[in-house]
Amino acid sequence: MPYIQYFVKNKMNPFKQISKLCLCLFAFYSAELLATPLYSSCAPEQTAKLIQELKLLTSKTLKSDELQERSDCIYFDANTLLIATANLTPNKENIYQIQLYLLNPNHKKILFKYIHPQMISEGNGRFSSIKFDRVPYSSLPNENVVGLNTHHLNNGYFSYDLDKFNLFRVQSNPNSQKYNIQWVLRDIQTNIQTNWRPAYGCENGTNDDIKSIFILQNSQSHQLQDILLKQIKKSEDTDEKCKAMHSKKAEQQLLKFNGEYYQINKKQLLTSEDIRDE
Repeated sequence: MPYIQYFVKNKMNPFKQISKLCLCLFAFYSAELLATPLYSSCAPEQTAKLIQELKLLTSKTLKSDELQERSDCIYFDANTLLIATANLTPNKENIYQIQLYLLNPNHKKILFKYIHPQMISEGNGRFSSIKFDRVPYSSLPNENVVGLNTHHLNNGYFSYDLDKFNLFRVQSNPNSQKYNIQWVLRDIQTNIQTNWRPAYGCENGTNDDIKSIFILQNSQSHQLQDILLKQIKKSEDTDEKCKAMHSKKAEQQLLKFNGEYYQINKKQLLTSEDIRDE
């Protein structure tokens, strides 16, 4: 799971403020241990059955990868769930296509299918898994904004471990039969850890550790809430004498929805100089 959580700023009485602060600190320091996820996970057996019956993963994908590495499922309510899949493309090796399916589990009916325009390549490292963030990125009624992470890693002289994070706005109105999935935050690298070690000695050895946190705001732009992105980067560099030099940097920016996507200044994003975007 990425090191990403969100907090909503509200006016509360002192007791509620203290309770909220404790919860926020708990979420910030331990994303893995958040006790009550706000989006419920589908039962593994149910996910596997739906994927098999609706043929959401190809036989080519299932022959080379585990089902739980190439799919994930969350509930919006008793009548609506969302499944993400990553399928190997038919004519290319190590290239994956992401698809999102809005489903009615009771009738096993696909309400809306979204095909992600960006492919995932394993040319520069292994694509490890695909996973929804269980924390919603909207507190507005009848508005689902869902985070999706793809996990990537590489081992060797240069090692890295990172998540690529995207947000999707999922519109679901059973009464009017209107459904849509919109890509609203595009391919942000988060939870980055890199390690570069030369073959001999210590010269130019580097370690980077970058954490990101998204803080949901009460303010809105084009009917979606603004999001404050905060990042912290810790680095350790070594010289030819194996002396370590430490540095720390922080950045933040307010992301506003422009009606199509959240605008972000990529020049302001913290990243590792050893990683280039695929």
